[in-house]
Amino acid sequence: MSYGYQSNYSSGPPPPPRGGGPFGYAAASSGPPPPPPSGYGYQQQSAYNVNYSQGGYQSVYSNSGAVPGFTVPAVQSVQQQYQTVYQGHAPAPCQMPYGMHVKNMDQQMQSAQMQQMQAMQQQYARMAMRGQKKKSRKYDDDDDDDYDSEDDDEEEYRSKGKKKAPKKPVTSEQIAANTDIKAEIKRMTVDELIRRQTCSGTFELTEGTVKPSPKYAAEDPVVKFYSTERSTDLVGKPWDSEADCEYLRKAMKGLGTNEDAIIHVVATRCNAQRQELKKKFKTMYGRDLIDDLHSELSGDFRESIMACFVKPAVYDAWAIKEAIYGLGTDEKTLIEILMTRTNAQLEEMKQVYPDVASPNRKKKANLIERDIKDDTSGDFKRLMIAAVQANRSEIGQEQLEKAVEEQMVNGKGTGIFNVNYQKLANIEAAKRDANLLFKAGEDRWGTDEETFVRIFSTRDYYQLREIWNQYVKITQRDILNSIDRETSGDFKRGLAALVCNIRCRPMYFAQRLRDAMKGLGTDDKTLIRVVVSRAEIDMVQIKQCFLELTKKTLWKWIKEDTSGDYKKILQAIVGKD
Repeated sequence: MSYGYQSNYSSGPPPPPRGGGPFGYAAASSGPPPPPPSGYGYQQQSAYNVNYSQGGYQSVYSNSGAVPGFTVPAVQSVQQQYQTVYQGHAPAPCQMPYGMHVKNMDQQMQSAQMQQMQAMQQQYARMAMRGQKKKSRKYDDDDDDDYDSEDDDEEEYRSKGKKKAPKKPVTSEQIAANTDIKAEIKRMTVDELIRRQTCSGTFELTEGTVKPSPKYAAEDPVVKFYSTERSTDLVGKPWDSEADCEYLRKAMKGLGTNEDAIIHVVATRCNAQRQELKKKFKTMYGRDLIDDLHSELSGDFRESIMACFVKPAVYDAWAIKEAIYGLGTDEKTLIEILMTRTNAQLEEMKQVYPDVASPNRKKKANLIERDIKDDTSGDFKRLMIAAVQANRSEIGQEQLEKAVEEQMVNGKGTGIFNVNYQKLANIEAAKRDANLLFKAGEDRWGTDEETFVRIFSTRDYYQLREIWNQYVKITQRDILNSIDRETSGDFKRGLAALVCNIRCRPMYFAQRLRDAMKGLGTDDKTLIRVVVSRAEIDMVQIKQCFLELTKKTLWKWIKEDTSGDYKKILQAIVGKD
């Protein structure tokens, strides 16, 4: 595959089309768009990035390793049910009612997340107590040792010749005795849950394999390079885009290319940091980093590197454009993106879509909607148009505040707050919608597809989960079974993908990855897109589900199905564990 784009595009607006592609690609399917430069720092907020909370600091769980909760027997049941519908076969029988599988999965997920939530509450408590102490100005150094969790204070301690004491846990008695701290912890908990919903649509913990690189570790090759070339020790120093750019320039300068150096920087820096690298590289050398990389690399390896340097919203917009423009329509890609992105992510994508799909023409309002209308038809078109509105109901802050409750022990508050999931869904409304779905499908000759689109496209994730639970009670069938019986074609695949996504999004993407690599040949476009687009959102959970699905790690599948530097970059992004 070849880009065929004109050089120096990043010095201004995208160049005029060359060879048919709006960014100057040789063909519509030639690869991801040349990423434009960006001047913002790596803490820029985005609905696609789970690495930072709304407060700007790194999430307490983001370096805690794999989050448990998805590798349970019920997950296998989810993927089996989804797989049979998606491929158009009759659903496999369950050993127990399917609703019990889902409920069992939810219970195990909530139990596993309780431990993570408690760790997060300890962090919040330290922050709240630290803030109160600073406000009152009545604390001494020993107290600060107990509760200060800020890394910035390390230098202050060294300057005083003191060694910072280990953090002491904040006891439930300390929290319970201070209503202001409890109120602050609840507020922070609600903010964190809202942030998760923006990034993943649910309140479940997710974790990416690619995170920001805030400081240089001793094993970082950039440290060795700087020590040798600049006689400067970077160990423990804050990440420096200039140092990374020098390392990249060295990797591409002269004869030959150090591909391992490029792989290291790309796979260990988050997307927002890569945006900063593009601007810094041009500032330092008057050269375009993307042009240099494009000229030095080739094949699927180059495609993967280029994709990593594109902003997530732009990458999604490009993938949608590629699925629509040219001969035929890639319905699976439309389903993958439009059925799995949150409202906020879809809005980001819609804003950049006109510049991606039509950079040299007058911008049209709702261009993405027009493109979908022109390239799809029937019930599938209506499902896609509904999704691109980015208007699915979400749990509001007021409702969430009522559902976030303090954990009680022997009638006393503990200062630990958790979500009462029963308060997130309206049971009576769920029963009514489940009955409407029954009447639209199983209870009539033919199918009222409009009812399926309306309910599936408007209800929030937790309301839909309850609707589908109630549907089992009414029909004695799982909703996927009815979708398989009552619908067909791309419309059926779209509904099935939506169900699988809302029940367990990581399993849906694990399925997509497996399908991209199984059998003869590899669907490299899908493989690259899923790995790159989920790397900072939920790749840890996807890997867990992939192991359940295939009995082999994703890292191993990539090793056996790809080769060379292309294999190295994908493996570096997903991680070996």
